[in-house]
Amino acid sequence: MAETNRKKDWLKFSGGLVLLGGMILFFASGYSPPGVCGEVLRHNQANDIDASPLIYSEVENMAELEEGVRKLRREARQRDENNSKEQ
Repeated sequence: MAETNRKKDWLKFSGGLVLLGGMILFFASGYSPPGVCGEVLRHNQANDIDASPLIYSEVENMAELEEGVRKLRREARQRDENNSKEQ
């Protein structure tokens, strides 16, 4: 009985992997559905926009945020260097 359940579990797992792989291949193929559903995909492809309508986020002022992170890293590096000199 336990052997049958184990086979069923592996079969479900394998089926899920095949389904997931198929979805990845489908979305990676560049196919865009006809009509309104594929309008965003076609627009992004025509304008060389690297974005997906399913997973997309926009961060305003990204350059300022990145500069703030760089500044914090420089300050942390200087503190580490000062601490290592003191010891």
